[in-house]
Amino acid sequence: MSFNFTKFPVLKTERLILREITFNDVDVIFNLRSSKEINKFIGTKRVQNNKEAKDFIIKCDELYKVKNRILWGIEYQQKIIGTIVLHNISLEKKYGEIGYKLKPEFQKKGFMSEVFKVILKFAFKELTLKTVEAYTHKNNSSSIALLEKHNFVFQEERKCNTFDFNRIFKLEI
Repeated sequence: MSFNFTKFPVLKTERLILREITFNDVDVIFNLRSSKEINKFIGTKRVQNNKEAKDFIIKCDELYKVKNRILWGIEYQQKIIGTIVLHNISLEKKYGEIGYKLKPEFQKKGFMSEVFKVILKFAFKELTLKTVEAYTHKNNSSSIALLEKHNFVFQEERKCNTFDFNRIFKLEI
């Protein structure tokens, strides 16, 4: 493994910078994690205030330090427009999960597909993962299309233990 979790990995695409979320981003994290529209297909509890958004950033930092999670802010024209995360990382099992959120006004413009390319390359080359999974709502057709575009395969025989409405998709190399 060439990545050792000492320095946060800043990644770039043609239009975007994927960078560490800081306390300067509390307002945007609050917006992304509290929005009813952005989270309509997500079963986890929405944050209620900036303190909970800050606590989320602290938790992500703690999980980064134990090599379990990497949360990137998706920056476009010096503004965070979404997040993407590799979480539940197991370097021993060569496994991780991917999750993502994007402000509605930036959806369907190819941003997330652009991000997926660099994140998956990072996951497989730098972290040397062999499997990345995604859990997405059965009615989230945009998310399902994104996953299928990037060669994730629906795991029809598997069920999500947390939310009945989630479907599991897997990408293996």
